[in-house]
Amino acid sequence: MNGAVARATGAETADQSETPRIGILRETLRETILRISRVVDLETETLRSYRPIDLASYNHQKSHGLLELTRALRAFEPNPLEPELLQNLAELRGKLENNLAVLDIHLKAVRQVSALIARAIEEDSSDGTYSASINRSARQA
Repeated sequence: MNGAVARATGAETADQSETPRIGILRETLRETILRISRVVDLETETLRSYRPIDLASYNHQKSHGLLELTRALRAFEPNPLEPELLQNLAELRGKLENNLAVLDIHLKAVRQVSALIARAIEEDSSDGTYSASINRSARQA
């Protein structure tokens, strides 16, 4: 009978140690999602406010956050995610989609500005000898 009690106590100890572990994993995952959300929100707001932005820094922070999120999800893997965590992930996904749309607008604007600058440089550096005839030929075609 003592063997059965010892085995039962050992099983209970394993279950008890699993509960705090799951709690720590849950909290780590929640904090990681919130940290990424803050970075994404800040980047999106900065882009929308037309302030100077260090895109490389935001890219680094988001990449690091993705690595942390991947690790946290893998550690949590054998356990099902709670509805609250699934909701947090869904909200993060929505923020990332919004961030992507704002970044896309920003990149299109950058491309347009760079095309204007390139055209201005080209026109300034040309003496007009060939460009006028090339432009007329291109318009006639």
